[in-house]
Amino acid sequence: MPPTPPAGRSVAALVAVLLACTASAQPGTVEGTVRDDARRPLTGVSVYLSGTTRGTSADASGRYRIASVAPGSYRLVGSMVGYQTEVVAVRVTPGSAVRADLRLAPAVATLSEVRVEARADRRWQMRLATFERTLLGESANAEHTRILNPEVLDFSSSWGTLRATARAPLVIENRALGYRLSYDLHTFSASANTVRYDGDEVFEEVTPASAAEAAQWAGARCRAYRGSLPHLLRSLIAGTSRAEGFSLATVASVPFRHQRPAMPRPTSGDRLVRVDADGWATLTARGELEVTYRGEPEKAAYLRSDWFRGAHRRPDDRQRSTLRADRRGARLDPRGTPVDPFALSTTGHMAFERLADRVPRDYEPSDADPDAP
Repeated sequence: MPPTPPAGRSVAALVAVLLACTASAQPGTVEGTVRDDARRPLTGVSVYLSGTTRGTSADASGRYRIASVAPGSYRLVGSMVGYQTEVVAVRVTPGSAVRADLRLAPAVATLSEVRVEARADRRWQMRLATFERTLLGESANAEHTRILNPEVLDFSSSWGTLRATARAPLVIENRALGYRLSYDLHTFSASANTVRYDGDEVFEEVTPASAAEAAQWAGARCRAYRGSLPHLLRSLIAGTSRAEGFSLATVASVPFRHQRPAMPRPTSGDRLVRVDADGWATLTARGELEVTYRGEPEKAAYLRSDWFRGAHRRPDDRQRSTLRADRRGARLDPRGTPVDPFALSTTGHMAFERLADRVPRDYEPSDADPDAP
C-alpha cells in the first residue's frame, strides 16, 4: 500500500520524493586519473568526496575509483602535500559511472608560507585559540575535538578580521563523535560580525575501544544530526519536516531600520521546496526563515555564545535558528546538500554548531541509535 501523502503535499511532489528515494538506492561510481602538470601519474594522492566517508588513494598509475556513491552533487578533492589541492564538481546520477580526471600543480612556497611561528609565541597561540573556537565550535563536542597538526597554520589580522591559511591538510580528531578528519582549508576569515570559511573534509571512523564506546558514539552522532541543517534540508525534500520536529515561519525583510519588524508567518515545507522528478530540489524563501526544532539547546555553551546573545531571546527549551537563502534560491541535491555552499546562511543554533558537531553527508540515522526518535 502506498504511503498517505502528508498534508499540503501534492501527489506530484510525493512522486518526486518516491523517485528520489529510489534513486538513492542506486549508487554510482566516480573514477579517473590524477596527474601533475607534466601529465605524469601521481601516486598516493588522497582523492575523496567532500563531507563524506568516501575516499581512496591514487595507485601507482595515478588511477582512483570511488564506489557506492549515492546520487547527488559533490566536490571531488585531490590532495597531497607539496601540491595545490584540486577541487572539481561532479554530479552522480543513479547507477552512473562518472569520469573525473584531476591535475595537481606544484605548490608555490612563499616567504610567509615557509615561516613557522613559534608554538610558544603568545600572539600565535591566541590566534590559534580563536581559529579553533570558530572552526570547531564551542559545544561540548568541541571540547573533545582537537587539531593534531596546528603547526601548519599561518595567521594574519587586519581591521579586526583574523585570516588563516594552512600549508597542509588539517588533521582533526573528534573523540566526541568518533571521527578523524582530514580537512583542506581553502579560506578563513572571522570578525566580530561575520564568520566565513570554506574547506573540504573526508571523515574516517575511529575504531572504538569497547562496545560501550561504540554505543556512546552512535548516540552522540544521532544527537549531532538531529536538528542540524542537513537534517532540516533532507526532511524538507522528503516532506516530513513537521513530523521530524521542525516548525517553520517566514519573516519579510524590512527595508528601513526604523520600521517595525514584520511578524513571523507560519509556513510549511511544500511551500518552500520544489522537488524535481530526478530528486534534485530548489529551496526558495523570501526574507528570513525562522526554524524551530523540538530538541533542547545545549544550554551550558550555547546560551553564553554570541550566536544566542545576538538573537536577544530568553532561554527556552527549543533550538531556534534563522535561515537565509540566496535570492535565486538554493539548489539542493537528493540528499539535501546545497550545490553552492554559500547559497544558504544561518544564525542562531545552526550557526552555533560547527565542524565538531558535523556528521558525514553519508551518515544515516538508524532506529537502533540510542537517541533516534
